[in-house]
Order: sequence, then structure tokens, then C-alpha cells
Amino acid sequence: MKPEVSANPNSVNIDAQNRHVAQQAGLDQDLESQVPPRYGSFTVTTLGVILVLLFAAVAWILL
Repeated sequence: MKPEVSANPNSVNIDAQNRHVAQQAGLDQDLESQVPPRYGSFTVTTLGVILVLLFAAVAWILL
């Protein structure tokens, strides 16, 4: 027994057009499959200096 498909040909055509437009615009990508941005060397260096200064301040206070 086959289930009856009651899809309107016009709605199928509109769905196909929507999928095509989404593919062209890049909106059909899965967000979880995107690679997160990498941090640049300036950001890593700045964060490293801040951490070193923070540890130095804590060491000065405790000692």
C-alpha cells in the first residue's frame, strides 16, 4: 500500500527554487561543520603577556 503524495506541483517548484537560492547564497551550510576562527599571533602574544603580568602580580602579592 503506497501512501498518497498530495504535494502541489507549484509548491514543489517553489521549494526547489528556495533550495537553489539558499545554495547560491551559502545559507544551506551546517553551522556546526564550520571551522572556528583561528587567533592571530598578535592576539596570542597579547594574551600571553597579560597572563605573565597577572602571575607576576599574584606572586608579588603572596610573597
